[in-house]
Parts: sequence; C-alpha cells; structure tokens
Amino acid sequence: MSRFPDGARVCFIGDSITHNNLFLAHIVAYYREHFADAKVEFYNCGVSGGAVATVLGFFDEDIALYTPTHAVIMIGINDSDRNALNGPAEHKYTALKNAFERYKKNLSILCEKLEKMGVKITLCTPTPYAEYIESTEPVLRGGSALMLGYAEFIKAFAKEKGYPVCDYHSYITRIIQTETIYNPDRVHPNDRGQYYMAKCFLEFQGLDVGEEKPLPQDVQKWHETVGKIRDVYATEYNVIRVLTGFKMECYGLTNEDRAAKIKEYLDNEQNDPYVDYFKDLCSKYQPYKAQQQENIQFVIDFMKKQ
Repeated sequence: MSRFPDGARVCFIGDSITHNNLFLAHIVAYYREHFADAKVEFYNCGVSGGAVATVLGFFDEDIALYTPTHAVIMIGINDSDRNALNGPAEHKYTALKNAFERYKKNLSILCEKLEKMGVKITLCTPTPYAEYIESTEPVLRGGSALMLGYAEFIKAFAKEKGYPVCDYHSYITRIIQTETIYNPDRVHPNDRGQYYMAKCFLEFQGLDVGEEKPLPQDVQKWHETVGKIRDVYATEYNVIRVLTGFKMECYGLTNEDRAAKIKEYLDNEQNDPYVDYFKDLCSKYQPYKAQQQENIQFVIDFMKKQ
C-alpha cells in the first residue's frame, strides 16, 4: 500500500491499543513533517476494553462524526474472550468458538457499513499476546496461539475482500524476541512497542519513520487531547457494562443517564478486577465529558490547519 492520498480522512479503529494513541501520534508527526501539503487527517476511534460490537455501538457518534474516506481496523484481542483459556475444559472451547463466530460476524457488519459510506478499508492483524515474555503477571496459556489464529483469519478475510492488510502480528512477534516492548500484562505494547507499531504501519506504506524521537510539541498537545476524548468513551462503555452485570451497553442512554450510572459506580463498593483502572477513568470523567465537544473540535481543527 502507498501512503494515504491527499485530503484523506482516516479513522483508526480499535481497542485499548489504538485508544493509547501513541503509535498514531508517531504516524501523524511523520505525515506532518514529510507530507505537510497532503492535508491528510487522522482520527482515533479506539475504545479501551472494546470489541467490534463496541465499535458498532459507538459508530454514529464517533466514526461517522469524522466522515472518513479511509479506515484502518485493528481489533480482536477483547473479542477473543481470552480469559476463557483459564476456564474448565467443558466451557473453554465452547466460549472460544462462540467468541470467534461473533467476531467474524461483527467484523463483516462493520466492513459492510464502512463500504456503504464509500470508505476504503485497511485491515491489520492484532498484535500478539506476549505469552512467553518474563513478567510478574499471570499468563494465559494458549494466548499466543489464540491471537495467531485471529491474525491468520484477518489475512484470509482481507484477501477474500480485496483489502490491504498490515501485519502487526508478525512484525511485533519478531521484535519481542529481542526487545522488551510490552507492559507486564502481556497485552499492551509499552511506549517503545507503540513506536514499533508506527514503524510497522509506515513501512507497510513504503515509508521509513527512522529512529524513535520525541513528538513535536503541537502533536503532543493533540495526543493528550485525543486521550481525553477516548477516556470518555472508555468510561461510559466499561463502567456501565460492569455496573449492569455486562447486560446493558451505554449506547442508547442519554448523557444524563450515562453520568448517573458512572456516579452510581463511584458511590458503591465494587469488586471487579479492573476497579482501580475504572475508578481512575471515573475520576476524570466529569471534566473530560464537559470538554468533549470542545476537544473533538480541537482535533478536527488541528487536522484541518496543517
């Protein structure tokens, strides 16, 4: 694949690894330095904890907002129901099979939805589960093979549909043999890993990002603002799901109902495994939500004023 054409509006769609935004920030910095006149716009549509169903749920208020011409999709690790690997055998394989069937169905729906809008799609294989790195965190045995299976499916699906495919999985798998580029949880690339993701994507486009360097000041401000926007979606999605026993999504709720649910979460004792992360999200929710439209306008203006 060559670089994005002049005037492209590109949505990067995914989960927490996309939500992190650092790899996209490196890509933005590269384009602004080398293709300043191309006026390519980049928008982050990643939701921490999200699956393809999450992307579909937020589609109209998130992705459609930017009227994309191009979409880059990397998602799957949450869809995989990887924690089922630690479950009893009689449950494990059924859960993994059902998760994979949902993933395939929802990914097809997402791609069809984007195609109807005239969006050109690039698929990315999910980054590997770093099963064999040294870490103090417990390991999910079979996690590496599980995500390899998802990566192989993406390659086959992309070939069937005629989409270009950026193979993060193979690229990052090679890097983790010699460098520490993952956080201890084995799922999330660290800052160095995010740089390698940018390097992988730019090489996929025939470009060379060069050695890692600090973000320019203006891109750093954009990066921080994007983080606030994505944290709002992550808070609404994750906290409301936990609060309702994973039975209710937040998409149909008003902003007032979403805020009330998040307050309810903070006001009551919680014992979910991600309580510290969720409470951190909740603590920032009110100011970030109040600034949401202003922050979205900032990132749009930033992209249009190259």
